[in-house]
Amino acid sequence: MTEDIVYRELQQHLDKMPVGFPPTKSGIELRILKRFFTVEEAKIATKLKFSPTPSEPLENIYERMKNLGYSIEELEKKLDNMVKKGLIHSKKEGDKKLYNNMLYAIGIYELQINQLSKELLEDLLRYAVESFSSTSETKTPQLRTIPLEQSISSEKIVGNYDDLKELIKNTEGPITVQTCICRKSTELAGKPCKVTSRQETCFAFGNFAQSELNVGLGRSVSKEEALEIIRQNEEDGLILQPTNSLELEYICNCCGCCCGALAGLKLLPKPVEYFATNYYAEINPELCSGCGTCIDRCQMQALKIVDDISIVNRDRCIGCGLCVTTCPSEAIQLRVKDKKMIPPATLEELYAKIMDEKNEAIKAEEEKKERRRKRREERKKMASLK
Repeated sequence: MTEDIVYRELQQHLDKMPVGFPPTKSGIELRILKRFFTVEEAKIATKLKFSPTPSEPLENIYERMKNLGYSIEELEKKLDNMVKKGLIHSKKEGDKKLYNNMLYAIGIYELQINQLSKELLEDLLRYAVESFSSTSETKTPQLRTIPLEQSISSEKIVGNYDDLKELIKNTEGPITVQTCICRKSTELAGKPCKVTSRQETCFAFGNFAQSELNVGLGRSVSKEEALEIIRQNEEDGLILQPTNSLELEYICNCCGCCCGALAGLKLLPKPVEYFATNYYAEINPELCSGCGTCIDRCQMQALKIVDDISIVNRDRCIGCGLCVTTCPSEAIQLRVKDKKMIPPATLEELYAKIMDEKNEAIKAEEEKKERRRKRREERKKMASLK
């Protein structure tokens, strides 16, 4: 089996996960995988199952991998080394070691922050551009937008799922804060962030936080310290985007100049369709002074001045609340959408929902191809009868 076949099988394996790793015309994804995985590691990874479904004990994995020729002790060392490289998840239950695959993003990609170089960055950016249309095939996003605490009164909070302080208080396990890989990437490319000079802004929780600690990334913080850093993020003008479930795995704190997802979605005419959010901004024209503060603050280009009054483009507004907290005339409020989005309770439910939507999209595409094939056959048949 050639190297390219091994890495193609790994790419296809990762792509079957809820948030996939789709192929591109250029094949740049194989070069990325070769940077992260050895051939041996790629073979092993294709035999593992995806998190957050129950992790598997070493003994079960060994039974499935006997054909690779490793002893159980050798396999354990190889799996542990892959954990240290940020390629797979691991945890302990009693005296058993459990392992499973992790997503490319959020997952493998974020854990390679110490491997960033200009060459790798070029590959990652090229892959992001080429695969963009393939990674937005489901209705349920991996992350959601929560408004800034100061931007909305407590009586207008849709539910506890929109209260980030409450969500963090209810988390278990370690919490880590780490350097934002997006912000570090743009700085490496010579384009430092326009919103904040701080890079240690993003959070991981539970198993993913442990994965970061396993590879020497992140810094353990208390819930109180996490909330203080988030307050600073809000003040600087970052959008809060936690995992789209009540069970937190990650909190991205995003800007429109560095974040790959925001930067890509901003190019679309109606980016709001790709965000899970329960709010939108509304401006009182009688109070608005047309100062433009909100326009500078907005990361989604959702505001503009018309006849000396700021107006909101609802197709672009994601209800983050950044414009509300700095309006000098208090002319902006967040309104609750008519259709509320309630996040799944657990990560397992979130990814199961995304996977169902992904399978539906794949089925619909296959049915479309089959209809096209039948039409081609019918045209050929009609042509042969003439």
